[in-house]
Amino acid sequence: MQFHITEDSAQPIYIQLAQQIIIGVAMGDLLPGAQLPATRVLGLSLNIDPMTVSKCYQLLKQDGYVEGDRHRGTRVSTQLPITTDATITPELTVALAKGLLQGLTIRQLQDLCQEIISRFHALPQASSKITQ
Repeated sequence: MQFHITEDSAQPIYIQLAQQIIIGVAMGDLLPGAQLPATRVLGLSLNIDPMTVSKCYQLLKQDGYVEGDRHRGTRVSTQLPITTDATITPELTVALAKGLLQGLTIRQLQDLCQEIISRFHALPQASSKITQ
C-alpha cells in the first residue's frame, strides 16, 4: 500500500498516516494480520521522522487497529475494534456538515457517501456484528 503525506496540511502527519491505514483496511488493501512497515523503513520512504510513524502506530494500537511490539513489529489487528453509532456519528456529522457548508447538496453528499462505501470491503468478523 502506498501512503501519501501532505506536509502543508493542517492535519498532523501521524493522523494522516493513521487515517490512510484505517482506510486501507476498510478497502481490503491491508488485511487483518498484515505486517506494516517498520517505523524506520516507512519513515525513510515517506521522508518523515520515524518517531512520527511510531506515534501513528501507537495511536492505532490504542484504538485497536494494530497490534504488535518492538520484536515482532506492527501488524493489522486480527480482532478489529467494534465501532458503535455513538462513536462514529460525531465524526461523520462534522464531515457531512463541512460538505454542506462548502456548497454540496444533500443529494451530492448522499451520492458521495455511497461512492465511498462502495469501495470498502466488509470484513468477515465485521459483517456478523451489529453496531448500535
